[in-house]
Amino acid sequence: MKRGGGRARRVAIGLALAVLVAGCSTTAPPAAVPDSPAPSEPTVPSTRPADPEPEPVPAPPTTTATTAATEPLKTEAPPTEPAEAEVVEPETEPVAAADPAPVEPDAGPEVEATPEQPEPVTEDTPATEAAGTPEPEDPVPVPVPTGEIIEFAPGEDLITIPGTVAPGERRAYVIEAVADIRYTFTLGAPVGVWLDAGLGEDVTGLPGERPRRAALVLPANATWLLEVVSTAEEPADYEITATVHSLDRGPAPPGPVVYLTFDDGPHPVHTSEVLDVLRRHGVRATFFVVGAMVERFPHLLNRVLLEGHTVANHTWNHENLAQLSGEAIDRTIERTQEILGANATACMRPPYGALDDLARQRAEEHGLDVIMWSASAHDWTDLTAETIAKRIVAGAVDGGIILMHDGGGNRTRTVEGLDMALQQLSGQGIRFEPICAL
Repeated sequence: MKRGGGRARRVAIGLALAVLVAGCSTTAPPAAVPDSPAPSEPTVPSTRPADPEPEPVPAPPTTTATTAATEPLKTEAPPTEPAEAEVVEPETEPVAAADPAPVEPDAGPEVEATPEQPEPVTEDTPATEAAGTPEPEDPVPVPVPTGEIIEFAPGEDLITIPGTVAPGERRAYVIEAVADIRYTFTLGAPVGVWLDAGLGEDVTGLPGERPRRAALVLPANATWLLEVVSTAEEPADYEITATVHSLDRGPAPPGPVVYLTFDDGPHPVHTSEVLDVLRRHGVRATFFVVGAMVERFPHLLNRVLLEGHTVANHTWNHENLAQLSGEAIDRTIERTQEILGANATACMRPPYGALDDLARQRAEEHGLDVIMWSASAHDWTDLTAETIAKRIVAGAVDGGIILMHDGGGNRTRTVEGLDMALQQLSGQGIRFEPICAL
């Protein structure tokens, strides 16, 4: 029995050796040794992404002779087939993580934006663009008007600017307006030519579809644009009359002061002729206007005002106040004051110089001073222009108030005599001022 037992042990040992030999001759991986790679296979650096550590393959069971006997059959497979079967991913694809959970296509290391943690942006991207808010643009500079400069020489308050404008042309003028100074511009031009002014909120202009006059008083120094616009079919000659008037004139210069006054206008022909003469000589006057004529020719009233003259009440329809009732006097005075509006002065002159106590009382109740005259040109009579001129010159004394007419009849001789008189009086240091001031 002992001898048989020894033989059995040898058989068992032989079988065990056979199993070991069979296992070494196959390509089946041995039991994984995590920290000890096989010394017979040199490590070769790889450029592909690192593969995950393969799952350990359990060692074949050695508890029975049947399993050990069948293992050697795997030796007939090519030695590289099982190794190739272990790696199935293409080299160009990233190795999937060991965690089988699906990954969002856009998932990455970036932190998802939340209200508390804004999305990271690069240094080259402004934060306002990343947040979807457009970056504020730089303010567009306001262009400075350009054009021919309008300048008043020292001590000069009225200038004329002639020019010619072609069809469709815009002739630009620029004035450096000084604060609290009143500037007025009046355009003399044929039909189809008008003024286009750069008016702002603090600038007042006269209404009209195609205005020929404009005025401004600015609260601060500023550049102001004035354009002559033409839609006429042919080139047109024009003339701009510009006046300047300080709201705070200060003390008056020394010398005699004469007040020229004109009644019964505005007239569609003669008022403009009188204004042309006054403009050439740099003279200001007062126009005692008839309300009904203002209603018919408002543009002439506008020109009177824009050229630096003042207007006053001469009743609505040239009534003889000494023949009216108190109520009728009130109506004619009030209606005329209303049409003059803010341009009305605190003066009135009764037509024909007819004034009784009732008319004087009614005028005072309306806050109006009655203005008569100290000299008259008698231009409503059949006098020559030379005689009218002599009368004007004779009445041109300090404080003198000279009566003339720009309406109520043919005043051609009045216009001629006025021009002659002002030429004679030129250079004598006389100041011609409005008798009624705003």
